Amino acid sequence: MYSAKQLSLLALVLAQLLAVIQGGVNDNTDNWVVADKTKNFPENAVLGGFDSTGYNLYVGRTTSGTSILPVRVIAETRVATFNSDTAVSTATTYDLLVSNATLSYNWVRSFDGYRESNAVSVGTNSTNDQVFICRARGNSAQIIGTLFPAQKKCLIRYGTLAMNSYDKYEILVREHKPLNWIPY
Repeated sequence: MYSAKQLSLLALVLAQLLAVIQGGVNDNTDNWVVADKTKNFPENAVLGGFDSTGYNLYVGRTTSGTSILPVRVIAETRVATFNSDTAVSTATTYDLLVSNATLSYNWVRSFDGYRESNAVSVGTNSTNDQVFICRARGNSAQIIGTLFPAQKKCLIRYGTLAMNSYDKYEILVREHKPLNWIPY
């Protein structure tokens, strides 16, 4: 049989494995399409801003460790970057947010971590807190960032720039549009 020490160790390993598996969870309320450099860029991808060189940045999400984070995608180069609360990284695979006939997206001014009605969540982080998409202006650009409501700031780090935190920013919200009913 197993000793108490071996059973305790097994229980600890199983608990840690469950925590890793539980990690980030995608929010499937919105329309996300899987994308990478090999796939066609969708025409209805949601525009999120622009960088200092003039490229448009589109809204996406990616998995980093056990968190789901917003990603900025340049359509022309298919370069996708994202930031956590400490670092900036590049994503090779990501999901792009797309609009359709019944769902559109708008940017709304917000501040201090306030959760606007119908705010778009990309999923959750490793502690199961929702993660939202924000953007702010700075350095001749309007850059997509990461909003962790507990931190009450839009966190943006892009390229070689230092991490910036904004207490006033814009947050992405969804708007449902009814379809026009046409009788037969």
